[in-house]
Amino acid sequence: MTENKRNEEIVQSAGSASADGRDAAETEASRRNAARSRSARQIASWTRIVAAIPSFGLLIIAVALSLNTLIEAVATTVGAVVLGDESILRLAARYVEYADLFLLSVALYLLSLGLFTLFISDNIPLPKWLTFRDFDDLKERLVAVICVMIGVSFLGKILEDAVKGLDLLWLGLSSGVIILTLTLFVKLVINHKGEDSSHREDEGLF
Repeated sequence: MTENKRNEEIVQSAGSASADGRDAAETEASRRNAARSRSARQIASWTRIVAAIPSFGLLIIAVALSLNTLIEAVATTVGAVVLGDESILRLAARYVEYADLFLLSVALYLLSLGLFTLFISDNIPLPKWLTFRDFDDLKERLVAVICVMIGVSFLGKILEDAVKGLDLLWLGLSSGVIILTLTLFVKLVINHKGEDSSHREDEGLF
């Protein structure tokens, strides 16, 4: 009996030692995985500067374009009011051009803001219509601005009276085709991808 008890104790001690060894190995593996994860996060945080540089660069360009357009608009207005050297239609065409440039600066600003919130920090308080969850949101807002820019540019050509007859017709048709294509792109590609991702998330909940 005494010998059997000793054998049982030896077996139990060997089993506990083996379990301790497995626990220690698992603990060491967990530590290594955690260290790798921390290293990967640190590397990713440092590489975000790749998106930070164009984000701040686009912001500077957007501000510079807005200020330059504002200065030119003020100078044109002063010249038209004081000197009277611009006709009404010509002045309206110039204002449409300025509106087009302002819209371009808005598009650049959206690019800057989208890159910043997607890659650097999403803690910026933004209205719901201006939130960026992924690249599709950024593309959708840019497409909307581009469509408005095309319409404004076409209006400017009409007011300038620079394009007439069939040329004006072809310009209008081409502008309409581009806007229609971009709209279909948003509806069929971007929104469809968003619906698929939300559908997969809903399936994952059940």
